[in-house]
Amino acid sequence: MTAFDHLVVHSFNPDVHQQTFSAIHQLKGVPGGQHEHWGTFNHLAFMTNDCYIEWLGVEDETIARHSDNPLIQTTIDAYDARKEGPIQFALRVDDLNGVMERLRHHHIAFSGPFPGSRTKPDGSELAWRMLFPHDETLNRPLPFLIEWDGDINRPSDATFINPTSFSSITVGTDDPERYVNQLQTIAPEATSPSGLLLDNGTITIEDGDHLTAHFESITFK
Repeated sequence: MTAFDHLVVHSFNPDVHQQTFSAIHQLKGVPGGQHEHWGTFNHLAFMTNDCYIEWLGVEDETIARHSDNPLIQTTIDAYDARKEGPIQFALRVDDLNGVMERLRHHHIAFSGPFPGSRTKPDGSELAWRMLFPHDETLNRPLPFLIEWDGDINRPSDATFINPTSFSSITVGTDDPERYVNQLQTIAPEATSPSGLLLDNGTITIEDGDHLTAHFESITFK
């Protein structure tokens, strides 16, 4: 099973951006928590088809700069470039070890898996593993993979799950054919002519250098 898990949006003020988003679109958002080992924190908006938007910010610059986690490195790059907006997205898998075996077989490099955890506002612990396939010949990173320990990331109060669904992501890259091939090696069961047909949406690859996500009528780019 491969599904869209979440969109990562770099923000200098995750709380403000989540609240502004919620006010404009009449959708609910919640504080996420702190990643103490990475020097980051987040605010979230959960969607009805088991996914969410993450506004990710740097809380401790020194810790973040020393992190070996590729997502935190990408966040610091956006932080230094003073760039806010979508920077990455995660695909959810239920057999990360199997994915690693497939990547090794096809000689696709990857970093990780990186264990992650944070304490939710209700005091419960959320844990996961992240894997970062990479291809240095591409101008845009491949999505990272996440495997949750137990249940997926959901709010403690189900009323904070919004009635809006994730629809699609469009990735612009300088080598669409290679990007598609790499994606389809990562998730062969989700292969489609132009990208991936996920359990809860689609990924389309095209020429360019952009990342655009659609949650029904809401667009992030």
